[in-house]
This record gives sequence, C-alpha cells and structure tokens, in this order.
Amino acid sequence: MARVRHGQGDWVSYHITTRTLEQRFYLAVGREKLNILSALDYYRRDGRFKIFGFVVMDNHVHVIVQPALGRRLGEIMRDFKTWTSRRNGLKPPGQPLWERRYDDNEIRSTAELRNVINYIYNNPVRAGVVAEAPAYRWSSVHNYMGDGRELIEIDTDWWQY
Repeated sequence: MARVRHGQGDWVSYHITTRTLEQRFYLAVGREKLNILSALDYYRRDGRFKIFGFVVMDNHVHVIVQPALGRRLGEIMRDFKTWTSRRNGLKPPGQPLWERRYDDNEIRSTAELRNVINYIYNNPVRAGVVAEAPAYRWSSVHNYMGDGRELIEIDTDWWQY
C-alpha cells in the first residue's frame, strides 16, 4: 500500500483525525480529554497553528488547524502525540497512546470549512453520545455559540466571512 502524503502547504487548513491505539477508550474520562485540550491550547498560544474547531471523543480526536507559516503538519502531529501520550493515565506505561498514522484532509474554502466544522460537531450525535451537538461538552461548538461554555480559545475570526 502506498504511503499517504500528509499536507505540506503553508497557510492551508486541515481537518485532522487521529485515533488512539487500536481505538481503545484512552480518552474516556474528563482529565484525559482535558490533557488533549491543554496540548491544543498550548501549541495554539505558542503560535504553531490556528485552531478552527475540535471534538475530543473517547477514542479519537478531530481538530481543524492551520499551521503557522513554516510549520509542517507532520512535526505538529509528532509533538502533539508525544506530549499527550506522556501525560495519559489510562494507557499502560510505555505503550503508545496513538495509532502511528493520522488522517489529514486539506480544506480549500470557507464553505468547505463550515461543512467540516458541522461534520465534526455532529460526530458525538452520530455516535449516539448526545442528541444534539451543543449537549457534548468536549468540542468547540460553544466557541461559536458564545454561551460561555468554551473550554479553550480557538480562532473564530474567519466565521464572519
């Protein structure tokens, strides 16, 4: 099977999906989800990327990012996976938290970005976890609703276009 080439463009947005090892529920408790959000928040504040949306499920994460100029997606994902793996308390010591690969899909327009955001926000609904997207705590849907339930800051300035 051919190796998937991950996005390399500067100032391009990507929908990234990364899964836990063998899709085990290593993110099933709040503190582990907060670990993921802490990493995203840190790297965003460090200027490595913008975040346009995220959903943290029990065994995978969806995040929409725009790497900063000169930052490579592969390096970002390596750092994110390393940082979060070292801090996860549900996996056995020495075992990886994440599958080695991740999926990334380039987002080419604002309309496509809106569609992808709606898609990831409905992931918990499709999984039967909640009846509607705003009922799921572990996503950035509240950043767009402005209801004061935001978990971390994300980049919503594109939304007005």
